[in-house]
Amino acid sequence: MNKSNSENKKKFNSKILIIGMAILIAIGGFYALYLIVNQKNGEISQQAKKVNIQSENKELWTCTMHPQVISDKAGQCPICGMDLVKQITDDHQNHEDNLSTIKLTSNEFVLANVSTMRIEKKEIKKQISVYSYMEIPDQNRKVIAAKFNGRIEKLYIDKTGDIIKKGQALFDVYSPDLVQAQNEYLIALNSSQNLLKYAKNKLQIYGMTAEQINELEKTKEIKMTVTFYSTFGGTVIEKKVQEGMYFNEGQSLYEVADLTTLWNIGEIYENDLNILYVGNKVNLVFQSYPDEIFVGKVSFIYPVVNPQTRTVKVRSDFSNIDGKLKPQMYALAFIERSFGDGLLVPADAILFMGKRDVVWLKVGDGMFEPRDVTVGMKIGDKYQILSGINVGDEIAMTGGFLIDSESQLKSGMATGHQHGGDNQGHSSDQENNHNHNAMENMNHKK
Repeated sequence: MNKSNSENKKKFNSKILIIGMAILIAIGGFYALYLIVNQKNGEISQQAKKVNIQSENKELWTCTMHPQVISDKAGQCPICGMDLVKQITDDHQNHEDNLSTIKLTSNEFVLANVSTMRIEKKEIKKQISVYSYMEIPDQNRKVIAAKFNGRIEKLYIDKTGDIIKKGQALFDVYSPDLVQAQNEYLIALNSSQNLLKYAKNKLQIYGMTAEQINELEKTKEIKMTVTFYSTFGGTVIEKKVQEGMYFNEGQSLYEVADLTTLWNIGEIYENDLNILYVGNKVNLVFQSYPDEIFVGKVSFIYPVVNPQTRTVKVRSDFSNIDGKLKPQMYALAFIERSFGDGLLVPADAILFMGKRDVVWLKVGDGMFEPRDVTVGMKIGDKYQILSGINVGDEIAMTGGFLIDSESQLKSGMATGHQHGGDNQGHSSDQENNHNHNAMENMNHKK
């Protein structure tokens, strides 16, 4: 009996021990699973941080041979066809402050196709060309208007385009007002001088000449029709009368213009206004006369800017004695101005970097250093340099972008080994793996 109880007790204790070990193993397993989950979460967190960092730095794509080409997606360079490489915006911006002296080997110098130029002081001339048109000057326009009511009996100038000379007969007219004025003058001849003066002045206002008034005084005969003469010369640009037509006082009968001088009207962009001044020479070229140049001078610069086109009108005077030029003809106007002597460099020699404008100054055999310059006006495909370089300096005229690319490349190689993010991440992974293995060994021992 005692033996049986002892065996049962041993079996019971064995079961308790097995259950206890199973519980310990389960606890160890759950703890190991907890560590694994935490490790994975840490890795995911690190990856999320890396993704966030990458998202903060916008990815751009550029050409190593033509850094001025920048795209927001991969592709080929439109200039040379090379594949674009990834560029980080922040690194590109920091490059403005990281430019340093660069030395090119003879092979690099040839491959980069670098050519240099010696800075010289030359006369700076700026020329612009604008489309323009011819116009009749305001002061050359005249209107022949009726000074009384009447009827046209005969026209002597009966066509648009007729040329009128001063004193030339225009038309014969019948007017009751004019008949009455002649009668008043004849009566005043036997009256006071004041009345005679008033009557004579009325005839002059109506347009009768001194010869016609003298003839009236001599013959004492009232004319039913009177011939009217032009008081100025010009070309009829609009005829508004016909024979037999009645007209009223103040009505326009002819529009006449002197076309011996014409205006040229052009529109200049506001950034070219520095070339203009009153008296500046203007050369005109017309399609009608391709081998002839017409020379005039700027007479007026309009005081307002057109808000739609951002242009300013400029007016020039041109002689037209021979009548070759016609109002509303189109012309190509050339205006030039000299700004004295200065420094000019090709546009390709300048790196426009936003806050800075840089040229590459040659400081030795194959050695170039960046030099900040102040850029002035653009003259054709060149820019005026106001400061930063001097006469006699030698700069990279072409290949400046390639020198800049080489500078970026070497600067990146020099700083690239300072970043230890990947190595640090690798060490952290090793440490986590080591801790995980140690925990498994501890659970196994238990």
